[in-house]
Amino acid sequence: MATPDIESPDRTDLKQIDHAHFFEAMDSPPLLTEALRSAFRRAKTRSFQRNTGLGSAD
Repeated sequence: MATPDIESPDRTDLKQIDHAHFFEAMDSPPLLTEALRSAFRRAKTRSFQRNTGLGSAD
């Protein structure tokens, strides 16, 4: 059993204003921009290459 003085890595303390903004973003995320879509494609390709040793996911 963990002692009470050890903080969990799964816990994050937010100030009240940060708490409100965080949960608003979770409830109503912004629309994806083309730059974000491009970043997701690059990350997917890198992840595929790293996990398979192959050249491309496409």
